[in-house]
Amino acid sequence: MNLMVNTESAEFELELRLAGRLRLTRSDGADVTPTGRKAQGLLALLGVAPEYRRSRAWLQDKLWSTQPSELGGASLRQELARLRRLLGESRDCILSDHGGLGLDPRRVRVRVDPEPQDWEIAGEPPEFVEGLDVPDPEFEDWVRDQRIALSERYEAMRPAPAAVEARALAPVAEAPAFHPPSIAILPIVALGDPSDGSFLATCLVVDIIGHLTRFRRVDVIAHQTTMNFAAAGLGAAEIGARLGARYITQGTLWVMGSKMRLKFDLIEAETSRVVWSENITTACEEMFEVEAEIATSVAAGLMVEIDQIERARVRARDPSSLAAYELCIRGLDEILRVDPNCCLRAIGFFNQAVERERGYARALSGISRAYGFQWKYRWAQDRAAAMDRAEEFALRAIDSDINDASANAGLGWVALYRREHDRCIEAYRRAMQLNPSDADILAEYADALTHNGSAAESVPLFERAIRLNPYASDHYLKDLAGAHLVCGEYDLAIRTIHRMRRPQLSNVILAASYGLAGDIEAARRTAREVRSVFPNFDPETWIRMVPDRCEEDSLRFLEGMRLAGL
Repeated sequence: MNLMVNTESAEFELELRLAGRLRLTRSDGADVTPTGRKAQGLLALLGVAPEYRRSRAWLQDKLWSTQPSELGGASLRQELARLRRLLGESRDCILSDHGGLGLDPRRVRVRVDPEPQDWEIAGEPPEFVEGLDVPDPEFEDWVRDQRIALSERYEAMRPAPAAVEARALAPVAEAPAFHPPSIAILPIVALGDPSDGSFLATCLVVDIIGHLTRFRRVDVIAHQTTMNFAAAGLGAAEIGARLGARYITQGTLWVMGSKMRLKFDLIEAETSRVVWSENITTACEEMFEVEAEIATSVAAGLMVEIDQIERARVRARDPSSLAAYELCIRGLDEILRVDPNCCLRAIGFFNQAVERERGYARALSGISRAYGFQWKYRWAQDRAAAMDRAEEFALRAIDSDINDASANAGLGWVALYRREHDRCIEAYRRAMQLNPSDADILAEYADALTHNGSAAESVPLFERAIRLNPYASDHYLKDLAGAHLVCGEYDLAIRTIHRMRRPQLSNVILAASYGLAGDIEAARRTAREVRSVFPNFDPETWIRMVPDRCEEDSLRFLEGMRLAGL
């Protein structure tokens, strides 16, 4: 199979342009830009969000901050309905669930940066969403900050005369060295009763730092160093500049009798913008048991948000200028699209990362997973060779850094699909020991337990992974539904699939669950949807791809498919 890679040939249903006047167009060039200012504001907010996704509460606060919460929520729903009616057949490009709204990155291309012709028209850098004026103080503050932040970026992109010819002849600049972002965890300020709160606040900071150091994709500034700078009373931007930290955190802890409340903010040091905030209120009879769980949750939340921001930042840059760490992010961004061409692009980015930082375990692990996907999704002409390459690079990643959790998890994934279950579980347990706060590894370990005949153990692990990662992909829920099916909890499997943003990705599991639950009509209806996408669907071939250790688990799945008519 010869798969050609062309980043410009990817088909998108919609294109959203944010440099200059906001424009939304279809792939055929038809202009579907909404006329309403709130709808345009909603698109702008989503277009620059990490992963093009924001919570409903956050969006409501930016567009209807002066309205009571219930009225603001109703206004958001009405605006969303109008926007979807305008989009017609492309309405599903707007993703929606109980937690938030987003743009489907597979179907919507967002262009934040201007193109050369934008200068030819105006003679100067365009403005971010030029002319968009939404009458809400929170949105006004947000769009002003965005315009200031992007104005220098746009100015730097101004094309010089004959820029196209010059770019064709210019040598490629040497890429910067490997350098992950750094974060400084500032002391948490204890309020209320200091005799109860000060020691607990210190424990939280130390434990959060300890959890973060297990993630190899971020550098954590030492606790004593951050204490010294915080004591000097410096602002976020100055602390970040002096420490060389891209991110800093600030927190407050109130302890009032039997209640404890923690507010924790992640701040982009250069701009002093709060990019993530967590509020936790809990009873504190068992204060230090609660503290350990809170520290784990906060550390996981920080890394999830940093990953989203870094991926959005790197996605907008020219690959030739990226460091090894950033190339790895681009590779991971591509591989998550689960597409054959994207998979090949991912391998290219990972290989460049290894060339620039020899022995980079995370990139080697990424190459392993890409070859594994070529095997799993039948994209490779020689599937056996693809799986061999997946194992080769998984072992190389561990040889490079035996204490890298993602490298050990990568070997666990390969062993699972080779049906080497003992080896698989051992690798995942080693990964969990190295980093128990990584939600992706936790979800993969849970799935491995399901296929190892331990589905009852896997369900609480899936639920914890989903709590740790609010941006949890549909794969978490799909695999959790599979665990419920194996446990005989068919109604729970069905409800879990309906929590997915794209439940159609799990129609085979859904059809089998309906069948086993006795709802034959729903099972047959879902089976027809499967056949409409996969006319030659063969349950025997499908079940051979499911690496169950226990034959009875596979037979139960087959029985569900039989009842559904598959």
